[in-house]
Amino acid sequence: MYRGMLGLVVAAAAAAAITVPAGSAFAAPAGGLPGGDGQVQVLAAAGSDTTQDVMGAILGAYRTDAAANPDGDVTVNIPVRPAGLTVPGDATCAARSYVPAGQENPPSSYPAPSGSGQGKTALADPANRATACIDIARSSSGRGASDPAEFEYYGFAKDAVSVAAYPGAAPDGLTLAQLRGIYACSLTNWSQVGGQDAPIVRYLPPAGSGTRSFFTGTVLGAEPSASCGEVRIAAENDGSAVPAADRATAILPYSAAQWIAQANGVVADLRDGIRIGAIDGASPVTGPDADGHYAPNAAVIATFPGSRTVYNVLDTRLPSYGQALRVVGSGAAGPGFLCSGSAAVTALLTRYGFTPLPAGADGSTCVRS
Repeated sequence: MYRGMLGLVVAAAAAAAITVPAGSAFAAPAGGLPGGDGQVQVLAAAGSDTTQDVMGAILGAYRTDAAANPDGDVTVNIPVRPAGLTVPGDATCAARSYVPAGQENPPSSYPAPSGSGQGKTALADPANRATACIDIARSSSGRGASDPAEFEYYGFAKDAVSVAAYPGAAPDGLTLAQLRGIYACSLTNWSQVGGQDAPIVRYLPPAGSGTRSFFTGTVLGAEPSASCGEVRIAAENDGSAVPAADRATAILPYSAAQWIAQANGVVADLRDGIRIGAIDGASPVTGPDADGHYAPNAAVIATFPGSRTVYNVLDTRLPSYGQALRVVGSGAAGPGFLCSGSAAVTALLTRYGFTPLPAGADGSTCVRS
């Protein structure tokens, strides 16, 4: 979005507070992306819950890095469940207050896109091409068959979706066949998979969640059966969202990166006692170390059944495309900030539980699709 007058300060909730290692400012490679366009712009990202926090940190780092951001562009990370976040207005998009979906009261407030699907829908909305209120869609799933040809996906890190359960009836891990059997209703009691004698209560994130679509489409390989009862719904990557009465017997997918970030205290800890489990004897999480910190298990994630790439999505039709590319994309002219492979970016990705991608022949650590 193009910014007219900088009369508002972006709320602290728009991006996570971070500490960038000394001496790790962005350094554009030879032949890298061109300089700024001489205009101060507002670049707003929305969508995936899984990448919400790490993108808050990345956008915050970009905003304060004068070498990467010579125009002083303002970056805003719209969370899935905002608490009174106002995005500054400009010549094409008036200032907007975002609230959780279902609480909006247009035109005084708008629903925050909740999940990868809604983020991409907001980006592609014909009205958005005129207003450019959403510039970047966070996505934990790849390109869909119905996506506009003008969409560009930039994969920037690896995550892993694993099974999670609370202490109680569930074992510490499952085989992939057992996990699929649970959601296919051929296995309905924890005693059938090495746990206690108790019925299994299945959960999934809401419709529109990238984690849900990845878990059902890739990890399970099929939509769950309803022959043993409907699958229950709980907010994505939120152990506290499962009712207390179900916790001893519940099972649900969970992003390893989100679990790690919550365990390490860099984001709000929503686990509420839930443990991330192994699949086929391998866990995507290592730790705790001597300091009590967890980290992604890169060797396991490389071949894990729930391994996935996470993305940022741009629309080439938007007037802010070029400057959004400087933040989260790469091209013939070189990599942008997130794709630069800098020490600062690598440290942030790892701290938030993600495994950085290796640099390609063009020097970019992002993969465009």
